[in-house]
Amino acid sequence: MKKLPLKFVSSFVATAFCMLSFGGVANAAIFSDVPNDHTYAKAIEYLKSKSYVNGYSDSTFKPDSTINRAEAVKVIVAALGLNIKENFPASFNDVKTTDWFFPYVMAGKKAGIVSGDGTGGFRPTATISLAETLTILCKAYDVDVPVLTASDADPFTDVKVTDWFAGYAKFAKDKSIVMMNDSGEADISSALNRGHFSDLMYRFLIVKESGWKEYPFYETWKTYESSVLPFQVKYPNNWQIIKYVFDGGDGVSFWKSDTGYFQSFPERVYPNTAKFVVAMDANEQGLTQTQYFANIKKIFSDAEFSEVKVGNYTALRVSYDKDYIVDQYVYINSGDFNKKVLTVYTQNGSGILAEQNRKFLDALLKTFEYKGIELQEGGNDYTSIKNNIFENILVEGEGQNLIASLPDKVIILTDAIGVGTGPIDYYYSSTLGLTLKYERASDVILDYRDSQTTSF
Repeated sequence: MKKLPLKFVSSFVATAFCMLSFGGVANAAIFSDVPNDHTYAKAIEYLKSKSYVNGYSDSTFKPDSTINRAEAVKVIVAALGLNIKENFPASFNDVKTTDWFFPYVMAGKKAGIVSGDGTGGFRPTATISLAETLTILCKAYDVDVPVLTASDADPFTDVKVTDWFAGYAKFAKDKSIVMMNDSGEADISSALNRGHFSDLMYRFLIVKESGWKEYPFYETWKTYESSVLPFQVKYPNNWQIIKYVFDGGDGVSFWKSDTGYFQSFPERVYPNTAKFVVAMDANEQGLTQTQYFANIKKIFSDAEFSEVKVGNYTALRVSYDKDYIVDQYVYINSGDFNKKVLTVYTQNGSGILAEQNRKFLDALLKTFEYKGIELQEGGNDYTSIKNNIFENILVEGEGQNLIASLPDKVIILTDAIGVGTGPIDYYYSSTLGLTLKYERASDVILDYRDSQTTSF
């Protein structure tokens, strides 16, 4: 095995400036500036596969660049399959017959999905906002948007029920096409970039193709695999993971802090807090499943109960809808954890994010799975794993082997450019309290830090 030198020379690749191209035949190559773990990678690749979008001639997509009204309409017209070869009359004073976007804008106008600005113009080069995009998409697919009245709640803190686009925003919220930020806003008036527009378009199309079911927003979440408890679960990428030890076992907490109230610790539930806690009940009394569930029902007699399946095991679900509490008890009746109970506690506050946080917690429950693990002899001693990692820093060809040894590992960041030789991934293990900096090209761990960080 070759040990890499300590110094690396960064290199930068100049990219050509070229005209934006939406629509047409999709490039065969993957966009160089949209790595697989990019926030909008799945959406962009989906639209590309349908030939609804295209990139630049230098194989980039430029997801952070803004998109204007003409470009957005072209994507939507392409997705609708509208005829753009008609002999359209000129209808807007700023859309000439010689403009590349003329047939797309006119096809959109004929279909009734776009209109002018009241002065005879279309403003084709103006940026497009979230409100405009949602309006055009709903009109394009003839969505029956809700009609809001003064007695209804505002869909978002920046969308009032009296706004002309309120119904479109409410539809997008209900279908999880648009999510709130930590302030309860949709950023409704913000100019969209190419990546965000692609994501909105993708979500809308997935909802439509599903028969207008809610968008599965959790599909891009990371998967957490515990090395000490028999479970795995998908969780929101910006939530914190906290491990703790108590008498008789270990626990893991997935926590969304209430940033609006500057929450620093997860013990209390603030108005916009969300918590998903997993722990193991040793069931030292050896209660049977029937006895255990009966005891829970007796303790929480005013709750609602239901039984669900988690893998091959039966779980008792306990719900306090008014208090935003849903707990789950998975009785294990085989294997190393026989007669133990894998418990899940979920709760969120009643603030502006209550509905969305509850939706997130329900998604964690939906993706929560039993996953058997091998118990280590003599307890959870990870000294040998750490020592092996420390001994093989900068050893080429050992990176993936070391990463495979990490308990509950997650990628917290990918640097697509890296140090000039390709992408760099940052892996974090909450069990070890280590972040590893990994270079794919040489399959090597470049360095480590004793915390969750990307500052090396």
